[in-house]
Amino acid sequence: MYLYNLSLQKPAAITGSVLGHFSGEKYQEIVVARHQSLELWRPNTTTGKITVVHSTDMFCRIRNIAAFRLTGGTKDYVVMGSDTGAMALIEYDAGAGKFRMAQHHEFGRTGLRRLIAGQYVAADPRGRALMVAAIERSKLVYIVSRDAEARVAVASPLEANRPHSVCFDVVGVDVGYENPVFAALEASYNSEEAHAAQTKQLVYYEVDLGLNHVVRKWSADVPWTANRLIALPGGTDGPSGVLVCSEGAVEFRHMTGEPRAVQIPCRAGSSSSSSSRAPMIVASAVHRMKNAFFILAQGDAGDLYKITVDVADSVVERVAIGYFDTIAPASSIAILRAGFLFAAASAGGNHQLYQFENLGSEEEQSASEFEPHDELASLALVDEIESISPVVTAQVHNLAEEDAPQIYALCGRGAQSALKIVRHGLEVSELAVSELPGTPTGVWALRKRSEDAFDDYIVVSFLDATLVLSVGDEVAVVTDSGLATDTPTLCVHAVAGNGFVQVTPRAVRHVLSDKQVREWQPQGNREISHAAANERQAVVALARSGGQAVYFEMDGQTGALREHDERLDVGSDITCLALAPIAEGRVGALFAAVGCEDSTVRVFSLDPQRRLEALGVQATVVEPSAVAVALDGDAPVLYAGLRNGMLVRAAVDASSGALGDTRTRVLGTRAVRLRLGGGALVLALSSAPWISRVDGGRAQTTPLSYDALDDAAGFVSAQCPQGGIVAVAGDSLRILAVERPDAVFNCATIPLTMTPRALVLHPESRHFAVIEADRHDMGPGRDEGWTSLVRVLNPFDGESTDVIELPPGEAAISAALVRFAGSSDAHTFLAVGCVRNMTLRPRACASASIRMYRWTAGATQLALEHETPVDDIPQTLVAFGGMLLVGLGRALRLYDIGAKRLLQKAQSLVAPHAISALRVHPTAADRVFVADVQESVLLVVFSHATRAFHAVVDDVVPRYITCMHVLDDGDSVVAGDKFGNLVALRAPEAVVRALDTDSLGAAQQQKLQQLPHKKNSGRWRTIAHFHAGDIITSLTTCALTPGARSVILYSTLLGALCVAIPLLSRSDVDLLHALELSIRDRAPPVSARDHAAYRSVFTPVHCVVDGDLCESFYALDDNTRRAVADDVGRSQQDISKKLDDMRSLFAF
Repeated sequence: MYLYNLSLQKPAAITGSVLGHFSGEKYQEIVVARHQSLELWRPNTTTGKITVVHSTDMFCRIRNIAAFRLTGGTKDYVVMGSDTGAMALIEYDAGAGKFRMAQHHEFGRTGLRRLIAGQYVAADPRGRALMVAAIERSKLVYIVSRDAEARVAVASPLEANRPHSVCFDVVGVDVGYENPVFAALEASYNSEEAHAAQTKQLVYYEVDLGLNHVVRKWSADVPWTANRLIALPGGTDGPSGVLVCSEGAVEFRHMTGEPRAVQIPCRAGSSSSSSSRAPMIVASAVHRMKNAFFILAQGDAGDLYKITVDVADSVVERVAIGYFDTIAPASSIAILRAGFLFAAASAGGNHQLYQFENLGSEEEQSASEFEPHDELASLALVDEIESISPVVTAQVHNLAEEDAPQIYALCGRGAQSALKIVRHGLEVSELAVSELPGTPTGVWALRKRSEDAFDDYIVVSFLDATLVLSVGDEVAVVTDSGLATDTPTLCVHAVAGNGFVQVTPRAVRHVLSDKQVREWQPQGNREISHAAANERQAVVALARSGGQAVYFEMDGQTGALREHDERLDVGSDITCLALAPIAEGRVGALFAAVGCEDSTVRVFSLDPQRRLEALGVQATVVEPSAVAVALDGDAPVLYAGLRNGMLVRAAVDASSGALGDTRTRVLGTRAVRLRLGGGALVLALSSAPWISRVDGGRAQTTPLSYDALDDAAGFVSAQCPQGGIVAVAGDSLRILAVERPDAVFNCATIPLTMTPRALVLHPESRHFAVIEADRHDMGPGRDEGWTSLVRVLNPFDGESTDVIELPPGEAAISAALVRFAGSSDAHTFLAVGCVRNMTLRPRACASASIRMYRWTAGATQLALEHETPVDDIPQTLVAFGGMLLVGLGRALRLYDIGAKRLLQKAQSLVAPHAISALRVHPTAADRVFVADVQESVLLVVFSHATRAFHAVVDDVVPRYITCMHVLDDGDSVVAGDKFGNLVALRAPEAVVRALDTDSLGAAQQQKLQQLPHKKNSGRWRTIAHFHAGDIITSLTTCALTPGARSVILYSTLLGALCVAIPLLSRSDVDLLHALELSIRDRAPPVSARDHAAYRSVFTPVHCVVDGDLCESFYALDDNTRRAVADDVGRSQQDISKKLDDMRSLFAF
């Protein structure tokens, strides 16, 4: 089996973010690190919206990032610490629109190692040096300057190692233009005195630029709970020094001046509670103003604190801290000069952009206790970036009975937990909905003048009339627009000279800027059936004419729309028409597209030298219902919508008009309608609305998460200046906005109260049972640290139909749906594994039990049937052969239902350490797959004769399994481990044949004893292995698009959604594998990480092609792309088509 691994969604979690001017422009930008990718975000300070400008997969684990600017420079660089064993200085090339490596210096082995630098990076605020530090001992300092060509240059590293020490944070201290100084928060583990004193040290390292070495200049003891350093402005901007953040306190420290400490305000009532811990600062941002600055810091509960430093004659006299507001806990925060606060979510929830309403009240900022705000008081939320991180587990169902299944993911931690329903499609917000006096047939948006920024009119056509609406503060009917309203409209478009061209069934009307109308009518009482227009041209098809069309062109001198002498004769009745937009620098479009009843789409020239000459023909499987010609830069692209719901896309040669590189996509079941949305954006309407656009050199067709629309057009107004959609559906007019066109998934969020642990679906009621549990720090000697509940949830309206709270101290950790064969009735039960006073290290509990709940009230509520004590932690439960199979430590135990408790039927010790997951064989009722926490997967067979479980297949490689899924053949299993590896295993054929031969009684027992369990034939055979880079939390097989083949879908802890697509054709394997090898050689990752080594961190990659690397083919420059195509032996179009097919046919 060969797999093609492809990311549907990159990791949603943000592990680090920095603020700066990375494009070299005046506006501020944010660079965020998403585990293994680097993204550039640009907040729009006018609209308050964030745009993702660029994203690059680094193919490494990004550990930390910092912003760096050379002295006197205007552009910021990104300093990246990663598992590459090197320091990387990365620049964003605004001209090329991508990140590139500016400097790269190797200093150690790859991987996440405590002695290899990269965990912490810090930059000198004056742009002269960088420090890259490890968790333990190692610290490297790089002096940065410019070379003769004014490019950034980095000198050889200077070591500042300190043996037997652990580093907790590193920052660059602002000392003006004196020698650069870096501050490190360290703890020594070699000194018994330091360990007994329970103190850490704040250490200053000075870089002597003259002598070119680093010295340990100053150190001071700080509290043992110190966890973070905040560098203060220095030189003429502030007092210099750092703030040392510890549990419940913030202290100013510097090598000159007295320490100044202040207590962090706590929530009202928490200071007197023995179960509460003092707040700790986890994120901070320093904001500089003219002759002043302040710090915004966030505690681990999400509370924001404003810190001010009173300075007199460069001496710190007082540090003040006060409560500011409360938001969700963040991994990092940043303050923009325009008055915005960016917060990257850490424990769940979305990444958010806030606008400052005020700088807080003086009363709250002077209080030692505070009541957290129920609603934002000093901030206003203006934008959100969806995030499903962290994903605890996920399932795929089509409960809504849509074209594509939905992903139901349990996400978050604590109060930020939620069940998120993830759908493929762009999120759409409804700005306005108005009822219309009839059922419309078409809609358009017009501007009075070409220089206007916003649309002025909305034109709606009905069967016998046309309605013209003005766009402003209110939508009102207009009667003086010059457009005919007593007849339906086939097409209307703004033309040069600030006029309109309106095509009705009886006439072509040219409405001039002074409302005068020039009209053309077809001869012989004929009607116009179809029409298309742009700013200077129009073409109309005559009904029942055998394929005749009339072409109009605007006179350059008089501005009149004149009929061309020669008519277009297609030879088959016309079903649709389209004109290409006018490219910049031209006076007219060069191409017209015509759809015909003979199932063809024809392209005709509009060039004055070859006017109405046939250029190209595209055959279609059925009659085309709509055509459109869009511009991808200067390259025209033909779209054809078919009556069977298919969309055909073909490239048009700009000089010859020849058609090529044809792509198809199924959009729905209704005939497709097409409308241009501006530039290369095309609206495609079928049983669902779609948007087709070009992103990163690749055409993407994405559905809108909205109802089916009858017609739509691009629309720009003051409410949606970035561009929206005006649409008609039924008898209503709707104005829609696509909030984030770069996000191909949207989420519906159902909040939960605690960290979710398991998700179980009842198939009849389509309700979910969710178990939630949280552990609270209750202090030493306290037992009741756990709270837990069982919730029944309706995923359609988000309502909880039943909530069962467990007694204090108890936690639900596993659940399964089971129907007992021996039960007198046909009731379905929910089995919940519970523990009391569980400790995670060592993993133990005071007591454990299995609670059996009976589904009631139409399977929307639960009633406790009974509770059965067990002697170990019930880590996993599964229905098995009409009974309940429980993983208890190393043992498998089989239970049947009883009147007052579960009845034990069998038990066997099968796992080497502890069972982490169970999966039942899809066809054989006596086999079960058992995952061990350290020793991979076992195939276990149940003997009915001896009432015992027997392991018949195990693994030679230790794998720390987190989840697994049995493939449809029953002989193969795909699993993920805690180190981010995806592996597919297959049972030996000899074992499978022996198990399939006989499965009853004594014959089975004899067969089990004869199995060669300890020989090679009793071991799993690895058929695929791949390092995904993140902990895999769920695995399943499903078809993501209608009629598609099943793929392996998996989610990761940090919110990535990926698929592994089986490759069935040897030609596909050869092509994609050759493409991967060529790109790996000719275009290595920006991080300079060896791609093959990254995908083979623990075990060499085997039979898996990295689709993410293959899709970087789109972003290559022309020369590299041509060289890669030569290496593969295919044309660039063939490669691009194969990559598109792999995504569109099997995934999203």
